[in-house]
Amino acid sequence: MSARWRIIDTGALDPFANMALDEALLRGYERYNSPPTLRIYGWKYPSLTFGFSQDPARDLDIEFCRKRSMPFVRRITGGGIILHASELTYSLVCSKEDLGIPSRVVSSYKIICSFLISFYKELGIEAEFACDDPEHKTSGELSALCFAAKEKYDIVSNGRKIGGNAQKRSRGVIFQHGSIPFRFETETASSFLRSKAPDTGEYEATCLEDILGQYVSAPELSRTFIKAFEGSFNVETEALRLSEAEEAIYRDLKALKYESVDWNYNRVDITEHKDRVEWKEVSCGLGGSIRR
Repeated sequence: MSARWRIIDTGALDPFANMALDEALLRGYERYNSPPTLRIYGWKYPSLTFGFSQDPARDLDIEFCRKRSMPFVRRITGGGIILHASELTYSLVCSKEDLGIPSRVVSSYKIICSFLISFYKELGIEAEFACDDPEHKTSGELSALCFAAKEKYDIVSNGRKIGGNAQKRSRGVIFQHGSIPFRFETETASSFLRSKAPDTGEYEATCLEDILGQYVSAPELSRTFIKAFEGSFNVETEALRLSEAEEAIYRDLKALKYESVDWNYNRVDITEHKDRVEWKEVSCGLGGSIRR
């Protein structure tokens, strides 16, 4: 029998809400029996996210970000800076048993990302892992930008990186999120770097519109994305909402963590040991029901 997954399509939200919701799904799964979940979302307005270990004061031109009204937020995953705008973004939360994948991070990351290759092929795009490309060379030096780096299991089309993905493990739970750009904006992520030197790697990335030569609607992409996920892992999906526990976690994370200077500048998470009374002994089943 196929495993059952919850699908949550939250539409376009602000960057703080997006990162808070991603982590709420992770905490819900590891603490409150939430089901394995695939979330699809977008961005209400252009926004920057940066990796867990990055220092925004070192890498970002903070004053220029403010001048351009460009918000930025720290992710719980690693990697570099991404300018999110016209894209399909996803996150998933599960155990290795939910997908029948190995425990090792690198192996599981490759297997999970393989469904993205199936997704691209459904769109008529030839895609492969960077390590399978005869022209592949790993990045010689670290870049502050996500799309300027090309690592072993990044996905490429005609040698150009398409999208970016990152994974985190917490208490044995797998969390992964990634972005698939429809098109690139005129103002690139490198515009907001503290160092204004051009980063040629950013221009070695590509997007759906460049490859397909036409616009593909977000609903059509979402349907194709879910179909590729279901087919790759032999799972069934059902569109459901957040549970009551996840909603409570989300609200706290957004207000106390992702909108805070402590988290975004100093990587201090004041919610890390938070255990509110209304969160206790709350769990949700696949249908989102609550048991107290």
